Amino acid sequence: MSFAVKSLDHVEVFVSDLAAAARWYRQVLGLEEVVRWDPEPVMIGTGDNKLALFRKARSPRQSKGELKITTGWRRVAWLTDAGGFDAAQKHLTHLGVRFAGPEDHGRSRSIYFADPDGNPLEITFYV
Repeated sequence: MSFAVKSLDHVEVFVSDLAAAARWYRQVLGLEEVVRWDPEPVMIGTGDNKLALFRKARSPRQSKGELKITTGWRRVAWLTDAGGFDAAQKHLTHLGVRFAGPEDHGRSRSIYFADPDGNPLEITFYV
């Protein structure tokens, strides 16, 4: 029997302030709270796409065991369509969120920005 994943469930994000991060993601990307554990994570998202917000440790944490997983991520890219891509740029500009781009990648276009904790984000669409 082979194994294949069905879909992405969530991405864990380390933030300095859970409430402030949840507000920022709601205002900037429209992500709503899905569920909350006590005290963390706070799960936010849209549709089947979720972020799990965890409180960032003052010093970098590393998991136990041989994997040695550290905090942070490379980038999370959010998919939209051409109209949404234009609207996203206007929305970010209106909110004062600085972004780079748009970048033309041939079959896709992207803009890049960061949340208040410096976690890199992307909004993209395929042409």
